[in-house]
Amino acid sequence: MASFSESFQGWDKYVENSRGQPPRELLGRALQFVPVRGSAIDVGSGALNDTRFLLDEGFASVTALDSAPIAQDIADTMPADRFRYVISTFEAFDFPVAAYDLVNAQYALPYIHPDHFDAVFARICASLKPGGILTGQLFGNFDDWAATPGMSFHTLAQARALLSDLRPLEFEEHDEPDSQTLSGKAKHWHYYDFIVRR
Repeated sequence: MASFSESFQGWDKYVENSRGQPPRELLGRALQFVPVRGSAIDVGSGALNDTRFLLDEGFASVTALDSAPIAQDIADTMPADRFRYVISTFEAFDFPVAAYDLVNAQYALPYIHPDHFDAVFARICASLKPGGILTGQLFGNFDDWAATPGMSFHTLAQARALLSDLRPLEFEEHDEPDSQTLSGKAKHWHYYDFIVRR
């Protein structure tokens, strides 16, 4: 069993290891449900791989949200007229109401503090335009990192309940005891992929 501190060596190293990787497969699948390529936000944007993909896919406006400017050098290469790099915690960010055709939150939501999770998640959902798409993951209660202070984990029933006010398009539970982190440490992953529509 690998703890969070053993598996994770800091955001800077994570970004360095993930630079130039292809966009998340789940995001690619979610785009088939987004007929209007208007505005999108990439929550927990990391190395900006998904952000760049959304810009390449023709979104008129893409906001990348992360807690630290760990990919500023990449951000500086993005088209300034269509891209905004916001440095803020998820808890502090003022999600605009009914603003986004797509909210992409790949492996980001578990980093919302459990004391604030429900309120922040409600603001994220409210930031979707009617018919807008939210895609990402929730971490399950059997994940190796489930005891990590300040992170949020959900049972299967809790995950389904959290998404119950949205129209499910895809939902899949993953239990992967032999997978690895980007730092090469073995980790038991337990998470739920989802694509939902407001």
